Amino acid sequence: MRNITRQLTIAQWKIFDGLKWVKTHLIPAWVFTHIGYILLVPAVIIVGFLVIGMMNIFWYSILTYSPEQFIIHKFTLHNYVQFFQNPFHLKVFWRTFYISVLVTIFAVVFGFPYAYIVVRTRSNLLQKLLLIGLFLPFFTGEIVRAYGWLIILGKHGLVNALLGAVGIAELRLIYNEFAVIIGLSQIMLPFAVLMLAPAITTISHDMELAAENLGANKLNTLLHVVIPLSRPGLVAASIVVFTLSMTEYAIPGLLGGRLVNFSANAIHDTMFHVGDYPFGSALSVILVVVVSALVFVIFKGISRKSLTLH
Repeated sequence: MRNITRQLTIAQWKIFDGLKWVKTHLIPAWVFTHIGYILLVPAVIIVGFLVIGMMNIFWYSILTYSPEQFIIHKFTLHNYVQFFQNPFHLKVFWRTFYISVLVTIFAVVFGFPYAYIVVRTRSNLLQKLLLIGLFLPFFTGEIVRAYGWLIILGKHGLVNALLGAVGIAELRLIYNEFAVIIGLSQIMLPFAVLMLAPAITTISHDMELAAENLGANKLNTLLHVVIPLSRPGLVAASIVVFTLSMTEYAIPGLLGGRLVNFSANAIHDTMFHVGDYPFGSALSVILVVVVSALVFVIFKGISRKSLTLH
């Protein structure tokens, strides 16, 4: 510490003195006592803009659409009734829901062992390689990754080339639900791992050793010790992956080939192709309300089981 102090020049000390003077004379004392609330201001502003946007969407959803006049400022609930009377949009919403559930299951099931190995491995090399593999997808856009899957799963792609080499006929692996599930699972896997790893880190390795000393094998230790104690991470990962999947737009559009549309694709087509802003806004409100309600129910049910999310 003394060596560092000696290396400080007179100019650097003057800078420190200037900063101290600014802190003492220009910044009120209450700023430092309420610094936590002040740091929340940017987040509150951002959330405020989101709330204003949602209020605007809700406003459009109760207006009347006219092909001739575009939007008539006449209040109506017809847009919401139309959703429940329209088999196409009900089918799209149901498809969005069950594919999102499947993607959530796959992402959590494959993400858990990945996160466990990242946390528990004693090999620095393996840990670094896994972390690189985890963060590398974030350096490429979602659309780029989707085109990567088109190359792999396409008619003349890598998978069909390998199948043809062993005498198996070509399979239709894209422009269907299978391709969308594969693409979304790969996109969502890093998010699941990032939610699960901190939860596993909080579990003392001594608890696993104690279970093994009492006669439990690796599988029983994982099922009866690690997974139950990782519940906060499992819940967080499931919620994040599910909500992101429910609002997905690019992957269903590219890998589904407009044949496996999600709710976001239907909203886009309704608003920008048909021009029916009120009905598209109603679809948006329904999607937000349903997803928010499901998340609320999950948190409510978990809280009754004494789950604490710190």
